Amino acid sequence: MKFVIVNDIHNGPSDSGFHKGIQRKLTFMAEGLVQKFVETMNSDEKPEFVVNLGDFIEDVNNREVDMRYFRETVELLLPLRMPVYSLIGNHDVRTLTDDDMKKILNYDQLYYSFDHGGFHFIALSFTMTGNHKIDLDDIKAEVLSDQLKWLHNDLSSTTKPTIVFIHYGLADDDLIGNFWFESKPEYGLLHNRAAVRKILEASGKVKAVISGHQHWNRMKVQNGIPYFVVTSLVENFRNDGTPTKAHTVVTLDEKGIEIDVKGNDPTKFHFEFE
Repeated sequence: MKFVIVNDIHNGPSDSGFHKGIQRKLTFMAEGLVQKFVETMNSDEKPEFVVNLGDFIEDVNNREVDMRYFRETVELLLPLRMPVYSLIGNHDVRTLTDDDMKKILNYDQLYYSFDHGGFHFIALSFTMTGNHKIDLDDIKAEVLSDQLKWLHNDLSSTTKPTIVFIHYGLADDDLIGNFWFESKPEYGLLHNRAAVRKILEASGKVKAVISGHQHWNRMKVQNGIPYFVVTSLVENFRNDGTPTKAHTVVTLDEKGIEIDVKGNDPTKFHFEFE
């Protein structure tokens, strides 16, 4: 089975995406890069499905502007000729509500699961518990009890090996060397990640977890589960105006998983299942 991930698109105004005085997210390139991604998927890669790990937009704390860019990004992905499964990211939720996004995406819920090719797939959401509407850096997030209960029940109801998607990191990573989160790792990782991992581990069914948000490529194994982080489509990763142009090809079978990050900041990870 082959599917493709795109994430952290950060479509937004051309003067946004700055951090530490650097336009680290090349927001003005997002539209063209998504269009090229769609073209590549339809003509060359032809995956069985696409997963968008969230951060459709680079929010500017203005509901009208954020809504416009969210709708635009959803529309940019519509020409894909294969199913698209989208998650939300922290930048999507500052001014937009869950109901806003469910309506635009035509989703009943922002967390859900599906089966494909002998595997079960889970897309998790989160709730912002930090004061991110006032302090833009305070993006603390958790998976709350109702979704944890759903996750437990969903895993209990499947007999298939399972892959989990989430925007925030679930592994206990120190984030040393990360441009965005080295000095504040608590914002690069889900706050109650241990509670989520406990459910994943107890099920005995989860084969891998894939996330975005941290804008780099990473693999960490905890208690037998590999946790992969893949980079943003628009990250100015060398601080010289070169975007990663990243998408991630995932090859999966009963023996293992391969993560192949394409673009200007490529890497490959491989993990054999026990």
